[in-house]
Amino acid sequence: MNICKNFKFLRLTRCCMRNFADTRPGKPTSTLEKLAHRELTRVHGAEVLPFLQGLVTNDVSHLQRPDGPSSIYAMFLNKGGRVLYDTIVYRTDSPDTYLLECDRQVSEEFRRHLRTFRVRKKIDIDSIDDEYAPWVLFNGHNGGEKLQNNKELEVFISSDPRLAALGTRILAPTDLGLQQLVSGLWRNNERNLTPPSSERNYKLLRYKQGVGEGSEELPPGKCFPLEANADFLNGVSFNKGCYVGQELTARIHHSGVIRKRYMPIRLTAPLGANQTVQSVAGANLGRVFGHAHNHGVALLRIEQVLTGAQELVVDGERCFAERPDWWPSDLPNKRRQAFTD
Repeated sequence: MNICKNFKFLRLTRCCMRNFADTRPGKPTSTLEKLAHRELTRVHGAEVLPFLQGLVTNDVSHLQRPDGPSSIYAMFLNKGGRVLYDTIVYRTDSPDTYLLECDRQVSEEFRRHLRTFRVRKKIDIDSIDDEYAPWVLFNGHNGGEKLQNNKELEVFISSDPRLAALGTRILAPTDLGLQQLVSGLWRNNERNLTPPSSERNYKLLRYKQGVGEGSEELPPGKCFPLEANADFLNGVSFNKGCYVGQELTARIHHSGVIRKRYMPIRLTAPLGANQTVQSVAGANLGRVFGHAHNHGVALLRIEQVLTGAQELVVDGERCFAERPDWWPSDLPNKRRQAFTD
């Protein structure tokens, strides 16, 4: 064993842990977590804007405005209007290049889906998993962090386009280690940083907010974008042109009714194999799609669950559904709350 290298490793480890363990009073505390379950795809070409406009639920042209956002939330739908993939689209310094964040488990299928619609357009679609990796920084309160893009580190920073409570996305070079990222972003050590834990992590943060993400929580071809709260999460535009699955989405929004939505639930016992949410009388009210540390996200029938008249049970144990505080105060009327499958 090379003792010199071993000591160097120990020094780096201690330095890194000091950055995470330093919790002096008066300094804000945040959690920095690498999103290993997410992957970035680069879409590049002269026709990239109309290409993406015809596929996603949101208006990509907003990213090209000088005063526009640095990222948008969007979904890819099938022809029946059901969700295939959720994504965050990031703009870059080049107007012909966008970065799309998706679930790593379906990243190959995601790129294959994009190439299916490329036809004769001169567009390159490639994984940049070996170049950049997404991280998230959150504080558990308002979530957002005021950070500037760091050209020296080649780091791209964007607030989560869905909710401020979901924190700040950081796209960093894959070879950039944790210590380099921390010291580069906070050179004066002005922030307390804690590592993710079972009681404080990005997945749990999402579950407490009731936000589904990825192929396990938003199974491809199973739910509609408005059931997944795309309208409340800034993920769908009703003013842009046509895109795959647009007709049914627009019809539901303008004259349809929505019976089910994703919302947070609180469990009273560990969840077993049965993830169906029921009333005490045995009526099925929805299904849990993700859970951790007594919190989860479930697709539930709005009217029956939120009236307070129903006691909810999952896997034989009591559970509680919660109305997200980021939902609009004036939810659609009862007629729009019943969705016809």
